[in-house]
Amino acid sequence: MRADRRGWVTAALAVAAFLLTGCAKGADGAPPPPATPEHSAPSVALTKPPASDIELDPVPTTTSGAPLITGVVEDECLLTTAEFSTLVGQPVSPGQNTQLDMGPDGQKRSCFYPTEATGLPKNWINVYGTTGQHPTELVQRANKNTPGSKLITDVGLGAVTVPAALGAPGGDIYVATEKYLLEIHVGEGTPDEARWVEAGKALVAKAPA
Repeated sequence: MRADRRGWVTAALAVAAFLLTGCAKGADGAPPPPATPEHSAPSVALTKPPASDIELDPVPTTTSGAPLITGVVEDECLLTTAEFSTLVGQPVSPGQNTQLDMGPDGQKRSCFYPTEATGLPKNWINVYGTTGQHPTELVQRANKNTPGSKLITDVGLGAVTVPAALGAPGGDIYVATEKYLLEIHVGEGTPDEARWVEAGKALVAKAPA
């Protein structure tokens, strides 16, 4: 299961790099340069969940090709099982914070909500710190770089829904707060705008300050 999750997350990070920068490589076609030392640490303090039965040791990590830092909070399970089930339109298992070893990209953490029907790790929440750009700028970039995306102005400081590639079910919502870029990814289900908005508002209400 961890191998499956690692594969899905690797693909998601590549998509994030494209959405938020417009490309996954530098202008010369080479991979982007490694983060500078000042970008190797989070711009926000780690936030601990009120209670957890899972041993976690989040390591802030700058993602390759995107101005994002993962592992900035310990608890990314910001929606209840009922809230995520409503979003995807089918029952999901309780969210579980999972830390993955991404090799050269370091540690990556997400909260996964597998659907009960398949048990596959295709739905998750990420909480990102940013390197340089404000989260609202990244929301605007995602909207600019993605055909079919839609800005939503009444969720957080701004949000954007992004459809899945090639007409696949699901998609993402990116929500900006003052310190974080929040992401909900749905890989099983096709939320309408009303459900994206409801989930986005619930996410912001529970996001760390």
